[in-house]
Amino acid sequence: MYLQTSKYQVLSMIGQGSAHQVFKAEHNLTQKLFAIKMEKSPKLGQIEGEIKVLKELNGIEGVPNLIHHGITPENKCFLIMPLLNCSLRDLVKSQQLSLSCILAIGLSLIETLENVHKKNILHLDIKPENIMISQKIQKNSKDQLLKPGFIQLIDFGLSQTLGNSKFLKNVFIGSLNFASRASHKGEQLGYKDDLESLFYVLVYLRNCNLPWSQKPSMGFKNMDIKFIGEMKTSIFNTMTLCQKFPLEFSKFMSYINELKHYQMPDYSLIKEMFIKMLQTTSFSPIMDQFLNNSPIQSINQLGNSETMQLPIDKHLLNNNSIETQIQDDIIDIEAKVVHLSDLIGKYTTVQIKSIQTLNIDYDYNFSNQ
Repeated sequence: MYLQTSKYQVLSMIGQGSAHQVFKAEHNLTQKLFAIKMEKSPKLGQIEGEIKVLKELNGIEGVPNLIHHGITPENKCFLIMPLLNCSLRDLVKSQQLSLSCILAIGLSLIETLENVHKKNILHLDIKPENIMISQKIQKNSKDQLLKPGFIQLIDFGLSQTLGNSKFLKNVFIGSLNFASRASHKGEQLGYKDDLESLFYVLVYLRNCNLPWSQKPSMGFKNMDIKFIGEMKTSIFNTMTLCQKFPLEFSKFMSYINELKHYQMPDYSLIKEMFIKMLQTTSFSPIMDQFLNNSPIQSINQLGNSETMQLPIDKHLLNNNSIETQIQDDIIDIEAKVVHLSDLIGKYTTVQIKSIQTLNIDYDYNFSNQ
């Protein structure tokens, strides 16, 4: 594989999706490791769109820096980012995370989403595979989990700006397990849909599954989308998803339900909810200090007397951990669902089709699987 630049040597492939591949590469001068994300076929459009989004989000903690980008001699678009340690999916394959760790991860991601949404950008594909740990976690992980930028939100290939009605309506966007109810219905999407996907991620981390994740495929993508969407709608606003969380978590769920798609969430309120949950699980109740400062900074100011340990497999957390999961990642448990999202990537924003039109592509691809 040849890039526009000779500064990097490609070492190995560490993952792939339906439309892209991810490689580990080494800088020839510094010997530092990086990740190269590249289209499988020329001019698919998703990576080109992701490059534009990453430029817009430059400098936001919790979003990877765009190191370099370009086009290969084969006209495949690529981008280069820092090499991160492992995803949340990798972590839960090893051991279940503690409640305190899950809430800390949630608080960090809410901080990141607030800054992303202030740019009027929606992620639209929040799931455990797209949430990364930037480096190896130490035994006393509280400071690390709450440190700005330690939790990284990746893969902005489906991201769009708010109000892009041609793209954000009449199309299912995201992965089946973690997409919002509105996405299942083909409704207009907005800020609340990212929060709803994050809500499902936290429930998944707590329970190691979701009520609809083990349901058998109907064999037809539209039926799957409708069936799982109806399950989410029937369960949302019940205590089914909140049983293993403090009371404030159900308030978070109710708040998401009350938001309009165009309404900017009250992030101060949401962060206060998570701070209260963290207080009840592992932290001292110093509410005034939390409310007067940045929540993440305030929690870290509590000192080392309050620790939060993350039970993990040390073998999993190294620079090669993603490679050890390559066979699982190539055939992802949500591959059939992500496939439809990748069909969307074949069109530019102005060319985007309705879900009915996309079915033509889907039926062709499904019949050839």
